Parts: sequence; C-alpha cells; structure tokens
Amino acid sequence: MMATMGWAQALSTAEPVMAFDDIVLEVECLRVLRGGEPVHLAPIEFLMLASLIEAPGHVWTRARLVERVWGHGAQIGKRTVDVHVARLRKALCQADKHYPIRTIRGVGYSLG
Repeated sequence: MMATMGWAQALSTAEPVMAFDDIVLEVECLRVLRGGEPVHLAPIEFLMLASLIEAPGHVWTRARLVERVWGHGAQIGKRTVDVHVARLRKALCQADKHYPIRTIRGVGYSLG
C-alpha cells in the first residue's frame, strides 16, 4: 500500500476553509460538507478534493494529482487516480458526471 504524503505538507498552502458551490472543505478539522450535510471521505479523496477546490477550473493532470496526493516519485497504477475520483464523486453524491468534477478526456480532471 502506498503511503500518502503528510497532511501538513499536502495542505500547508491551503486556506482554512475552501468552498465551491455547495461544497465546503474545512481543512483544519478535515471536514467536508455538501449542501450543509457532512461528507465522509477517505484521506486520499480529501486531499484530491482539496487540490481541486484550491483552483476551480484548473485542469489537473493525473500525474500532477499523483504528485500532489501521493508525493513526488510515487509509483501507482495508471488508473488509480480514476478510481479515487470515482469514489470522490460517489461520496459527493454526484449523479451528473460533468459537475462538479469534470473529466478532461485524455488529460485529467477539473472542478467546475
């Protein structure tokens, strides 16, 4: 099992509270709310959401997400990022795959 980079390092530049539409990420208490309701995320999905919500509209390549979430030089499977994005979408109860997390075919993912 691959260890993620330290929480402090991964979230060191993050704002204490980040929001996009009805999604609120409270970094200091590691809490996510959607529409005011708590969303339970695994550490990997929390770090992915933090990356995506930090720069809405920015397209994150799979390689950049791997570096950000697992750390520089991490050796993970090619589809691992896709699996975790699918879990994140499910946790956010996202029925429409185009919102809020968009797939940029052949490139990566974007929020919004």
